Amino acid sequence: MTSLTSLLTFLCAAATLCLACQLSERPTVETIEFYVRYMKQEGQFLAEAVARRQSEGDSLYSIEVPGGMLYRNEPMRLLHLAGTPTYRLAKAGTYIAQHPFRWNDAQGRPRECILTMPPVFDFSMGSPKLSLSRPATLTWDGPPVGEKEIWVIIWEQVGKSAVVPMEIICTPGSDRIEFPAVQLAKLGPGTWTYYVVRKKAFYQESPSLILKGVAEYYSEADTIELVR
Repeated sequence: MTSLTSLLTFLCAAATLCLACQLSERPTVETIEFYVRYMKQEGQFLAEAVARRQSEGDSLYSIEVPGGMLYRNEPMRLLHLAGTPTYRLAKAGTYIAQHPFRWNDAQGRPRECILTMPPVFDFSMGSPKLSLSRPATLTWDGPPVGEKEIWVIIWEQVGKSAVVPMEIICTPGSDRIEFPAVQLAKLGPGTWTYYVVRKKAFYQESPSLILKGVAEYYSEADTIELVR
């Protein structure tokens, strides 16, 4: 009986120790979200990054990155927005396609995430005056529509407060966007300015690190007259 009691005691202790080891080795996953925007008309960049951590069974919580965050090799400013540590950098500049973020993880290892931002140059609806009863086609200089892209056309009526966003999910590889007449008819006659917001998403996952990102390109504005 003594031997059996000793054995049970040993097994219980071993199980407790094993459980403690498993709890201490629960996988920790960090999620970092990146955002970069370029506004062509203003010649202005905005970059942001937020890091979060989650252990198994725990909720996701915001963290600061050891040593800070770099955007294009420049230190980003750390802000606390509504209790969330947010890295931000705003600066003037000309368009670039690649946007690298760099930081060190909790183990001191260098990490990098590069967002790609496709542009929209010299876009046109084909004519400065269009009929609301006919379809129109938007063309541009720049790469065709890529994977994980969404386009938004923002229409603003001149002299009025009307603002009409049109979100367009395009077929990857398209080098033009067709506007049915019924779509243009939603705007109504008048003089309208419009610009393009081209959004490209990024996602990459590994066992301990999830990277998410969105790059947005805001084009210059163009003016068009819509008639019945």
